Amino acid sequence: MIDYAVFYRRPIQVERISKELPRFDILVSAFNSSDRVSGVFSGINSVRKIWLIHPEYQYLPVDLPEGHELVHPTSTDEVVQVNALLAQMGDLNGKSICVDITGFMRHVLVFLTAKFENLGLHQFTAVYSEPQTYLKQEHTSFSTTTSGVVRPVRGLGPSTTGSAKEFLILGVGYDDRLISEVANNKDGSVVFPVFAFPSLSPDMYQQSAIRAAASGEVALRSDWVGNRRFAPANDPFSTANTLSAIVNEIDRKGGANNIYLSPLSTKVQALGFSIYWLFEGRSRGAVSIIFPECLTYSRETSIGLKRLWTYTVELRRPPA
Repeated sequence: MIDYAVFYRRPIQVERISKELPRFDILVSAFNSSDRVSGVFSGINSVRKIWLIHPEYQYLPVDLPEGHELVHPTSTDEVVQVNALLAQMGDLNGKSICVDITGFMRHVLVFLTAKFENLGLHQFTAVYSEPQTYLKQEHTSFSTTTSGVVRPVRGLGPSTTGSAKEFLILGVGYDDRLISEVANNKDGSVVFPVFAFPSLSPDMYQQSAIRAAASGEVALRSDWVGNRRFAPANDPFSTANTLSAIVNEIDRKGGANNIYLSPLSTKVQALGFSIYWLFEGRSRGAVSIIFPECLTYSRETSIGLKRLWTYTVELRRPPA
């Protein structure tokens, strides 16, 4: 097992963002209508600043920000979106990169992290802004329309063994409909739900648990309770540690096992799922990261900016 605790992370107070973060060569952020996204974009010092305009947000040209570089992919597919972004970013050799993951679509974030590693980028800084609260608390909807298709992230769905036992490790968030779609797609798999705890605020764990309970039959199963695990909502590296422990627990029981990872909680946890896959899941084999295809997504789901987290994501394998 890898000790992901060696990765660096720390919180930054809102009023000290420009003072405590270094000046970057390139800042990338996914544009949405949240004040916490625009505020962080303005506060970070960077030579270049790029807005990624996700098609899922369905912005019209008149809605788009001015004054900085824009990347407007034509498809929701993660390969199309990441390739368009990388084409705009240009040569990354020797560049310091900051990615604000707050507004990112999860499947694009996961693929971008893997693509950075594939391109030989040694590290990048990820930042995430915690909200004060969500707009409608436990009734907040994030994804608004899906295609009904659940599939692996491109390139992160290796061949699986047809006769193997299947396990679904599910990052539990507010989107009960997405949880239901993934669970139904992997009907018959043993489920390990990973709840975001400690949560971003004391009430958010309760709110996500209420929403998860509405996800249908999967929430009534014995393995939903018996296999429940926890990982901090704001720590990708602890999330990766939790995934590593679960997979090792599964593998110690022997047999051929197919592992499906579906991070449906915070963007921070989605980053943690991606980090685990890069450092352990890929080499293990038969580990896939899967998502429901989201066609549209809510532009604004939160109120306020509580604090900023910064994470140094090293893309070279850390010591075991």
